Amino acid sequence: MWRAAVLLCFILQGATVAADNETWGYVEIRHKAHLFWWYYKSPHRVSSPVKPWPTILWLEGGPGGSGVGGGNFQGIGPLDVNLKPHNSTWLQKADFQLSYAQLLHDVSRLSDEAVAPLNRMAAIVKEQIAAGQFTTAKMTWTNLVDLIDQQSDGVDMLNFLLDKGEGSSTSQVFPSTPNTIDGLMNGVIKEKLKVIPKNIIWQGVAIQVFEAMNATYMKPAIDEVDQLLAYGVNVSVYNGQFDVICSTIGVEAWVKKLKWAGLKSFLSTPRQALRYCDSPARCLNPVKAYARSYQNLNFYWILGAGHKVPVDKPDVALRMISSIVQSPDS
Repeated sequence: MWRAAVLLCFILQGATVAADNETWGYVEIRHKAHLFWWYYKSPHRVSSPVKPWPTILWLEGGPGGSGVGGGNFQGIGPLDVNLKPHNSTWLQKADFQLSYAQLLHDVSRLSDEAVAPLNRMAAIVKEQIAAGQFTTAKMTWTNLVDLIDQQSDGVDMLNFLLDKGEGSSTSQVFPSTPNTIDGLMNGVIKEKLKVIPKNIIWQGVAIQVFEAMNATYMKPAIDEVDQLLAYGVNVSVYNGQFDVICSTIGVEAWVKKLKWAGLKSFLSTPRQALRYCDSPARCLNPVKAYARSYQNLNFYWILGAGHKVPVDKPDVALRMISSIVQSPDS
């Protein structure tokens, strides 16, 4: 990938090209290390002194995934991989930049016999994390995922309704897509940007980044989230119903480990069913998601989605992000 985090601190320092509502640049952040950023200014921007128009800083996961490729053209950006408008682009609302075995058994993707060995390996991962052996824990977790792949006959870790190789979430949304994301990024988009060196080839995932983060990949972030909550920062967590790699069971267990003073009240707050009707007075829509909020912590359960919620359920994701960032028109 091109180093594809959108960081506003570089907009003034490294802006090289601007076109319509877009600005981008390829910035040297240290010797032989470069960062590409791409800023989209929403054409739907509404001016309000009470509710400033928000900016989303999008950093793709992986680690090492490409936000400017996958997250943009296959997710929340203004255009899809065919360069056609995304009806559910997040630019409508902002500018931007150990549960495995039980879950898969419950949805009939693992046999009874497969559960015990997978749980034993998951317990080892937990012990290694507790001992601060994060690199070793990452290796054990990788072996665990490989074993799940074997025992489940190739379940898609991003969506347990699919088999690996059967088709990604993206192909469901764009079933007739003639363009590949690799061809798009190294062709039309690279030509448009005019700032990427000719010898730099775009990749969907940078293996070097993934491997460089081996020591931190399995490190818990509970303390950091607790600090954000204590400072009064709004924290929103969303989870896809069919996700395996970040399963709902696991994410809920992670939330319960927070030491935040408001956690008990948060957990006792009833969930709200979200139907997203244009006319609340007569709403016959099925439930699209559930939400729970208390003070500055929000949790969204997105029904019918896997790991990539903006791809699997773009309309629901758009409604969700509108609520999170509180756009002036929301």
